[in-house]
Amino acid sequence: MLKASIFKKSHIGDAIAGIVTVFGIDILIIFIALLLNIISPIFMSVFFSIGLIQLIYVLPLLRWSMKRRVKGFTKGLILGALAIASINLACFLVILKFF
Repeated sequence: MLKASIFKKSHIGDAIAGIVTVFGIDILIIFIALLLNIISPIFMSVFFSIGLIQLIYVLPLLRWSMKRRVKGFTKGLILGALAIASINLACFLVILKFF
């Protein structure tokens, strides 16, 4: 009889869940900024600072996932945050080039 501990649990599903969580929250923040843009155009600055705004929710999620020892989810959060931050930096550099 094979022991269940021989097989390692794949963290790919948890990592994908972490990435989708970060992307989903970022999309929600952008949607809220678009709705608040009706009130004041200053809320459009969220597009240029989404990489910094995600620190507000990513750090507590990372702390929670490390406390629960969900390694795959933690890796997914980090990968998702880095992807969004790098896209944000690239867009910022393109815009900066035109000014």
